[in-house]
Amino acid sequence: MLIHSQKLSLIAFLTALIVLSLAISCWAQVASASDDISGGTCDASGCEVESSYAKFSENADEWVMPNALFESCLEEVSNADLPIVYGNVPSWLDGTLYRVGPGLYELGQRRVNNMVDALSKVHRWSFGKNGEATFTSSFLKSSIYNRTRENNELVAIRHLGQMHPPASTMEKLQIMFYDSLPDNNNIAAWELGKSGVTITAESHVYIDVDFRSLNFQKKYSAKSDNTGMFESEFLSASHFWRHPSSGDSINYKIVIPLDKGILSKNEGPAYHLYRYKENSEGDIDAKFVGRVPIEKGDFRVVHTLGATENYIVLPRFSLYVDFNDPVDIGQNIKFSSTKPVFMDVVSMKDGSRKQFTFDAHESQHIFNSFERYNEKNELEIVVDYPTLDSVDNVPDKNIFELLNIETLTNPEFQYAEHWEAYTQFRIRRFILNMDTGAGHIYDYPQMWSPKNLQVEFPYINDAYRGLPYCYVYLQTWHHDTHNAMGIMKVDMCREKSIGWQEVNKFPVEPVFAARPDGTEEDDGIIMSPVLDSTDNSTSLYIWDAKNLEVLTILSTPITVPFTLHGVWINGV
Repeated sequence: MLIHSQKLSLIAFLTALIVLSLAISCWAQVASASDDISGGTCDASGCEVESSYAKFSENADEWVMPNALFESCLEEVSNADLPIVYGNVPSWLDGTLYRVGPGLYELGQRRVNNMVDALSKVHRWSFGKNGEATFTSSFLKSSIYNRTRENNELVAIRHLGQMHPPASTMEKLQIMFYDSLPDNNNIAAWELGKSGVTITAESHVYIDVDFRSLNFQKKYSAKSDNTGMFESEFLSASHFWRHPSSGDSINYKIVIPLDKGILSKNEGPAYHLYRYKENSEGDIDAKFVGRVPIEKGDFRVVHTLGATENYIVLPRFSLYVDFNDPVDIGQNIKFSSTKPVFMDVVSMKDGSRKQFTFDAHESQHIFNSFERYNEKNELEIVVDYPTLDSVDNVPDKNIFELLNIETLTNPEFQYAEHWEAYTQFRIRRFILNMDTGAGHIYDYPQMWSPKNLQVEFPYINDAYRGLPYCYVYLQTWHHDTHNAMGIMKVDMCREKSIGWQEVNKFPVEPVFAARPDGTEEDDGIIMSPVLDSTDNSTSLYIWDAKNLEVLTILSTPITVPFTLHGVWINGV
């Protein structure tokens, strides 16, 4: 872990004056943009100060492969105590960490080989005011899971990787018609309403499970106030966004008019943007905000989106969908370096839209989006993403092969050779000037080493969603160092980073929980399940969000496979 400090040999008055001026400079950067559209407080030459960047291991000989992260775990647990093996649980911590991801890869004669295809499992680490800590783990009781258990064999499903044996003709027909709304939601968790925690995937069909027991509560699609009988809803982002003041959840649905606009209001497919809110009956309503047309069948993969106080930002990167196979979905998702990036900014007041166009880029998970005024008093929307550093060498093949377990568990496989573009990341700030219509990109320096490091799965303080912010927490992943993983905190305002890593300890996405009486953005903790690859045990680690010091380690009673995303919910 690196914490950069400056040693000044000035008298105390000058030292205080410098500190004050730096604080003012950082505040001004958050509040307004400079003419050179920089991202943080650094000048145009950047902040290439190696001593202020996190460093991670690149010695594969030190690391034991974490294969248990990519295996099934059939055991379910209910309300088990979590023994503390190090430190103490912060006395103020009151709530629950929910995480979701793959839990079952094979049953009977059939198996899938990709993390995104495995049957979903939900995990819950809960903390009470009296210091009690408990753990629950349960498979998501979807219709796909229930039929798998009834047949004692994994049923054929739509898949992004490979399925062995492949689906028969009859099974494909069943998938296309009977399973037209697949419900193996295994990507993310969200607090959408009060009936339970909502488990999501790249679908507009959601499953709520009980906050405490994780038992199935209901499966539903939020009722839209504008979709007619001649229109079909199709796909949605796995990740909702929280509106900064109302607390409404933000997402989209792709809506396709079946009558080509003859009776419906819309002539072609479009992304329809909604504010989701629970009504008095406990159901979720989707209130229409605006639409972004899909031109010439150019469907893009939109995994996350952003929102500010007054706008929704729909980012369409260069990963697109080419509808060729209704079952082998991975064959339909492709990347093109000739497809530009579109960022559409839609007003929440009147649905008006402004589009910004950039060269090809690829990213999946947003850091944050917010509004600011530059020195010319022009309104700018700022959107931050971890992107591939370059798209010049993206291979022409199914990108979800990156998540095939045969690849992830092969110590000889070299990502730098086969997937070089996906080993080099760059944080980019997209600056959208709403007054001039101009879009700019600020490239942050690569604030970590080694440079061939996957920097992904971002999480920020939820209270700063849609607002100016400084700190983002990420998982780091060095595939060619036996999948070595770590945690990194990036200061977007001062362009610095610190990191945490321990050999043979494998954390996943860090989730932030704020101290209730905290006054600073990073006043709180982050937490993540961590696999020890030497004995395949899982522990929950809690770090101080300011300096990444380990505060607490709690032993989890079962091995927890790789979980993709999580959410912290206070007081549950």
